Order: sequence, then C-alpha cells, then structure tokens
Amino acid sequence: MKKISLFVLLLSFMSIVLIGCQSKNNNEYSDVNISKVSVSKSSGFGKVNSDFFAVYEDKETLDIFNNAISNAVKRAGIVDIVESEFDLEVIYTDGNKQGYHLWVGGKGQKSTLMNVYDTNTVYSISEEITNQLVDLVK
Repeated sequence: MKKISLFVLLLSFMSIVLIGCQSKNNNEYSDVNISKVSVSKSSGFGKVNSDFFAVYEDKETLDIFNNAISNAVKRAGIVDIVESEFDLEVIYTDGNKQGYHLWVGGKGQKSTLMNVYDTNTVYSISEEITNQLVDLVK
C-alpha cells in the first residue's frame, strides 16, 4: 500500500512539473512589450537589412506587431520557402533586439514569420492580423 501511495504521489508531481513546463506560445518574447519596429525590404536569409523604409514607435502600430509575433503559430514540417519580402528589427522594452523575416499575404490571406536566427522554423500569422500588416508594410 505504501508503494502505491508513493507511486501516485510521484506521478502527480511529475504531471504538475510537465504541465508547468508547457508553453502556450512558441515565441520567447511573447510576454515582453515592443518599443520599436523597423521595416526594410529583405536582402536574404539570416540577417536583417538595416536600410529601413519605416520605423514605428506608436502604441497602436506596436500592438499590431506584438499581436502578430505573440500569436504566430508554429508550422510543422521542413521549411522550403523563397526569400522573404520584408525584414523586421524588433526592439523590446527590456532592451533586447530580435530580427524576423516576414512574408505578407494579401488581404484575407495568412502571412509567414521567421526568426532570422532560426531559418528552420516558420510561424503562421492569421488573416485578421495580415489585413492589418498589409497597410503597414506594403
């Protein structure tokens, strides 16, 4: 009886730990606010083109980008994709910078996001958020 109680206790503890380790989001910056987003035409994988054509620091626009990044859904499978249209340099309120490649779909279509340092993983952005991004980057 003592072994069964110990086993149940151990199983309960492991379940709690595993549930606590799960993340709702695949994005490491999903809980950090954005302070600035700079947008440029992409010049290739693995780097952000620093020739920005737009820089956003207003709360309304930053909320759109934050929503796009934090709600992007990881796509399964092997990435085989053409070069992106746009690069984003995102500066967070904690001082960290992150670069993204962005493929913007048309109105009513999904978009795709990729971390410049992880070119093996892409994330899907919803049609609703794409509709907002189209007006900002195209």
